[in-house]
Amino acid sequence: MKVILITGSNGFLGSHLIDWCLSKGNKVYGLDRPSTSFKNLIHYTNGESNSQKLPKKKYCNEEILIESNNKDLMFLECDITNSILLEQIIVQIKPDYIFHFGAQPYIIPSWEDPINTIEVNVIGTINVFEPIKKYDIKTRVIVACSATEFGTTASIDRALKESDPLLALHPYGISKIAAELLSRQYYLNFGIESINLRFFNLTGTRRTNDAPSDFVRIITQIELGLKDPWIEVGNLASYRDFLDVSDAINAIWLAVTEGSPGETYHVCSGKKIRIKELLNYCLSLSSKKIQVKENVDTKIRSSDEDMIIGDHSKITKELSWKPTKPLQDTVKDMFDYWLNIYREL
Repeated sequence: MKVILITGSNGFLGSHLIDWCLSKGNKVYGLDRPSTSFKNLIHYTNGESNSQKLPKKKYCNEEILIESNNKDLMFLECDITNSILLEQIIVQIKPDYIFHFGAQPYIIPSWEDPINTIEVNVIGTINVFEPIKKYDIKTRVIVACSATEFGTTASIDRALKESDPLLALHPYGISKIAAELLSRQYYLNFGIESINLRFFNLTGTRRTNDAPSDFVRIITQIELGLKDPWIEVGNLASYRDFLDVSDAINAIWLAVTEGSPGETYHVCSGKKIRIKELLNYCLSLSSKKIQVKENVDTKIRSSDEDMIIGDHSKITKELSWKPTKPLQDTVKDMFDYWLNIYREL
């Protein structure tokens, strides 16, 4: 049994990783901000998504511990910008593995409040590593990085390698470059076993705020008669590299158990799909005739990459990982998932 700490545990990726780690018999501490929603983890909170309605116990002399209905899972309320409390938690747990997924993960909010994005994504990353350095805790850290770090590098019109230059277009991408470089420096200077995983577009059940989930959520509402049969979209001409979250989880575990410290690995499908083609497939899942309104101003980003596609040959060669789930199967799973969600509302 490994002792595991996951920041950003209630998010899309963190919640799926919790499920996986528990299924393998590990002890898991899920850390997230106070007052966060448990919508992705209600199967561990007896159906309650509001953290304020769940009883709390003391941990590190603070009322931050929420017990789950699984004896091997505990939730801790702590903002990763709270360096003092986060240090106490890490020292208390002494985790074998830390999966640092906590972040401000969106591009548009990073322009609206760049200071918060830097504080959470950069200072928050420092706050994870400093207690490990200070107390010489023997752990291995996986840091979630992003393909948005490439920015204008995407114009080279080929699958991107780990060695390609990073030319981010927005504060979010810049903050992830900083987090990645910090992770590497903590390894080079202090011997902390950190590994960076540069995720491209991960999607799947529980996901929100990406093209597949935005399309599918609206289409399922239309399918159930909860919304008029039209959908507003932004730029459909760009290309993206989508990967199912289940494939990402497999890559994460291979990286933490077999990856080389100090390295960065791409986690991606290696295949591009045009957003318009993705939308057409999503529309095909519905029995309704749906009108599409393209290039709606509120749906268009001020800066956006025309194409992002990753090269996963490094992680395939070194860790024998490869993607297995077709995007069409992922989107169908998401369609069924949101149908069930909206039927229960």
